[in-house]
Amino acid sequence: MRQLRCADLKPGDLMLKAHDGTMFAKLISFSERLVGQLNPLVMHAGLMFDNTFIIEAQNDGIGGNDLRVQDLRYGYIVYRASNTSMAQGAGTCAKMMFDINQRQGTLKYNFPGLPGAVFPVSHGKATSAAGMDELLSDILEGRGHRFFCSQFVVYVYQFVAEQNGIRGDQVFSARDARVSPSTLASLLQKNAWFQEAGYLLPNER
Repeated sequence: MRQLRCADLKPGDLMLKAHDGTMFAKLISFSERLVGQLNPLVMHAGLMFDNTFIIEAQNDGIGGNDLRVQDLRYGYIVYRASNTSMAQGAGTCAKMMFDINQRQGTLKYNFPGLPGAVFPVSHGKATSAAGMDELLSDILEGRGHRFFCSQFVVYVYQFVAEQNGIRGDQVFSARDARVSPSTLASLLQKNAWFQEAGYLLPNER
């Protein structure tokens, strides 16, 4: 892996944040270790809109931060979609959902759903194309939806894949609401649709 700077990042890059030492991160890590997840030091996931602005589901719902300012102290592993159209679509879709939440406040963080990802019984089948379209229609019409970080990332990529004529379950063969950050890291390590682009060190942008 090579060290990246913000100038190296691209729209749609999938960002896996390493353990940041907070109490919330320690709780997630402990829970993931307890059930034997393979990457318990991966705490969070987000998507790049451009090469500095990351879109992520966090405490206030789907929001955005500048990697050079608000997220400067965090380190990330960066994965990049091999399909350029899908990557650009993911960045655009993520930004659209960010804009909706800024205007309407309807895309909240999914605290109740997080235990289901950390303690999965099974990952289940990916949401159907019709189901993803229906969810997006609800979001656009202001009915809202709750996401946790990795759920948001998987939904966006499955949805955009379908828009590009690729089955969502080929990109991530999992139900979005069952994918913890640790599980997402495992899925990416053996995923032909993504390549490990490198890493971003804390305080180095």
